[in-house]
Amino acid sequence: MKYLLLILACLLPAGAHAWWNDDWTLRKAITLDARAAQLPAEVQALPLLLRLSSGNFDFLSAREDGGDLRFVADDGATVLPHRIERFDPINELAFVWVQVPRVAPGEAPLRLWLYYGNAQAPAPPAAALHDAAQWAIYPLSDAAGLPQDASGAGHHIRAGNLAYVADGLIAGAARLAADGGLTTGGPALLAAPALTVSAWVRPERADGELLAAGALTLTLREGVPVLALGEQSARGQALAAGAWHHIAVVADASGATLLVGGREAARVAAAYVPAEALRIGAGLAGLIDELQVSTTARPTAWLLAQADAQGINGRLLALGPDESAQAARPPSYFMITLENMTLEGWIVTVLCLLLLALAAVVTVAKAVMVSLQAGTNRQFEEAFDEMASTLHALDAGAVDRGDRLGALAARRDDFEHSSLHRLFDTGVRELRARAAANGGGVSPRGLDAVRAILDTQLMRERQRLERGMVMLTLAISGGPFLGLLGTVIGVMITFAAVAVAGDISIAAIAPGIAASLLTTVAGLAVAIPALFAYNYLQTRIKALTADMVVFSDEFVSRLAENYAH
Repeated sequence: MKYLLLILACLLPAGAHAWWNDDWTLRKAITLDARAAQLPAEVQALPLLLRLSSGNFDFLSAREDGGDLRFVADDGATVLPHRIERFDPINELAFVWVQVPRVAPGEAPLRLWLYYGNAQAPAPPAAALHDAAQWAIYPLSDAAGLPQDASGAGHHIRAGNLAYVADGLIAGAARLAADGGLTTGGPALLAAPALTVSAWVRPERADGELLAAGALTLTLREGVPVLALGEQSARGQALAAGAWHHIAVVADASGATLLVGGREAARVAAAYVPAEALRIGAGLAGLIDELQVSTTARPTAWLLAQADAQGINGRLLALGPDESAQAARPPSYFMITLENMTLEGWIVTVLCLLLLALAAVVTVAKAVMVSLQAGTNRQFEEAFDEMASTLHALDAGAVDRGDRLGALAARRDDFEHSSLHRLFDTGVRELRARAAANGGGVSPRGLDAVRAILDTQLMRERQRLERGMVMLTLAISGGPFLGLLGTVIGVMITFAAVAVAGDISIAAIAPGIAASLLTTVAGLAVAIPALFAYNYLQTRIKALTADMVVFSDEFVSRLAENYAH
């Protein structure tokens, strides 16, 4: 049994390929390849940015606000948390964050599913996109005012000088003019033993402060980022002016590390002392986007995945083509065949179905008949054996006085479906007539007459059992020939149509040939069950006939023993 279940499990399609919800009409696969992005280690519960544009997404099929977007894990059931930063159907551009369960470099690429195309979609289920260590997220795409925390923690920017621009790296961005930047902070930062700050910056001047948290600073000196912690400092590689760079600083008790593009660029070994205030871009003249602050030391793989997914030329994420709900389901080749059937094929198929219906009616009626007859025959045999055991005690005149033979013969309602009782009743009536004409006894010639009457009744019973069986023989022999006729006609029509059209390709011939063969299938569908039913019923009829022959012989023997003289 377990091997059968294993085979069935292998034959069934994987759950990841199943359609998640029929209310959504479109989906596309999202592949995450940790090896292509060169991630050094596994990352779990990772919020990644997904860029949607006219080149990889059908905005006309989605809701105007993107409210029908759903992200489903590879198991085909788990809905993943997501957040829409911008959904612009007019310009066909969207930025959506989705939490990926895990990405591991040593495994095959992970696949997720993006579902959309449901105008009546309800609000997505509430779920946390970020972990508890995510202290604040500033998308910097606000239209006015100070930047707001998008993580839900409420750690908004407290002070700052900035101007918003509509087109940043990720939706909107903020322009800083090296006049104080942005200030945030709070007791949670002071209590945290570690700090991770990351942002996208596009410097327009080669000098200026980028980050300050107590003794921890990051500055630009002639385009070179310099990381300092207390008395120690380290220099990275020069940053090209006018280009976007992902900058991240990770600090804890073991030291501070500068990462550019997710890769280590500088490190100092001094211990980080937590600070309550955090100043961003105080000396930056240029653009800043997607500022994130965490109260933990994010691993290098985490920051590399973030930098790769958020950048323009990332290799971690790849979007597949759109799949429709109809296309995702396997085609019904049987329905395709039906659509190509000709009128002649339909006529033959209908005739086969009618023949099958008649055969089914006969089969059911005969099966019920032989079952009832077999059951009541057994009941009559028990009653007859009980009566026969006392026949030797009856004298010849008992037949005329309503003896046991007459009493059993009179129980017609009890043995309505019994062929043996009908034989018995016929024999008793003939016996009464012979005994009355012969003074209470029966001569040898009279017994021969009783036997002849019983044989006649036995023949009638057999004819009754065989009645209607001809329909099964017609179905067995006529069904395949009728189906073959339809196939030949269909093939003739197909080749004639191909000859007229002048197209001899397989695509032109195959549908007509397949539809023509369907009539043969219909004929066999009639003949095969009819053949099984015929053999079964014939076996039961032969058994009932044999029982009647045996009973007839036994009954005549009993009469000869008790009534002959």
